[in-house]
Amino acid sequence: MRLPPPDILQEKFAAVRKELTAALIERDHEIDVVLTALVANEHALFVGNPGTAKSMLLDSLLGWTGGKKFSILLTKFSVPEEVCGVISLAALKEDRFLRITTGKLPEADYAFIDECFKASSAILNTLLKILNERTFDAGDGVARKVPLRMCVGASNEWPSPETGKELAALFDRFLLRRSVSPIRSQIGQQRLLWIRDHTPKLTTTITPEEVEWARRAADELPWSTDAKQSLETILRELAKEGVQPGDRRQYKTVGVVQAYAYLCGADEVAPEHLEIAANTLWEDPIEQPRKVVQVISRIANPTGMRVTQLLLEAEQVLVGCDVRNLSDAAKAAAKLAEIERQFAALKGNGRVDRARDYVRNELKKLKLASIESI
Repeated sequence: MRLPPPDILQEKFAAVRKELTAALIERDHEIDVVLTALVANEHALFVGNPGTAKSMLLDSLLGWTGGKKFSILLTKFSVPEEVCGVISLAALKEDRFLRITTGKLPEADYAFIDECFKASSAILNTLLKILNERTFDAGDGVARKVPLRMCVGASNEWPSPETGKELAALFDRFLLRRSVSPIRSQIGQQRLLWIRDHTPKLTTTITPEEVEWARRAADELPWSTDAKQSLETILRELAKEGVQPGDRRQYKTVGVVQAYAYLCGADEVAPEHLEIAANTLWEDPIEQPRKVVQVISRIANPTGMRVTQLLLEAEQVLVGCDVRNLSDAAKAAAKLAEIERQFAALKGNGRVDRARDYVRNELKKLKLASIESI
């Protein structure tokens, strides 16, 4: 297959990122995680309550990619045949144990496993091999390579320390992991309530071959000296906080950051691209993610920290404003204008630009609402 020019392929990723972000409310980080996993050829895990758009995001992404797909909702009653295929009766007649894998996980390019931690021991043993080694034994003792490029897992809860080694091993196979929260902002809730169709409308498609090309291009992105020093400093500071990710997780984080930099359209890895490592550099999901975010923000991405602070200030202004009170609305508009000016003074990147556009649009809506209330 003839691949498109590099800039055209990168434009596809930029377009799908923008379209997913426009449709799914307050899911920017989750979108970045799953697209980064796609480019990095790694697996991602999302944990959150039902109804937080996990499935919609993943269904949309899997619809965007070409190739074979496999999806399953696991329960404690799920059996290996549902994941790996049924036993071949013809092979049994010849005293051979062999599974027919057509349409099942061993033949998939992309997979979505919902409630992945409810898998039985028999399913877990197979999953571990497929996810980590990308191999599968159909029953004849031959470990064959599987085409799996990315598996996305979803769960309503994190595995507990008492769940055993098998679940701990499965948990570790997901390099990128993120907690998915319900919609928090007032603006987001209004979008949820009064926009009836939130299904992303994607204008492009991508093939597995193009995804592989993107992975290779990401692997070739150089690291700036500042980015290298920032990652090393982050790991030292995390160790002081009692957060010590394993060697494999540290090593693979390098590739994940390169994939995120590619997703952002960068020519090299810069310190701000290390924000994606907040989803990789921890083991305990209870306390460590918060510490990792704080350390990375302080060392590698002070701009990102400032963006978050300014967005919170803007949201507080919007929540506390009564547009029917002209004096109140005027004060709120002045505060939003000042926040917008502070965004303009920050070093520009995609997130800064999106945040500034958001505040600018909310300022326009506030002024229009005030005029209409007169």
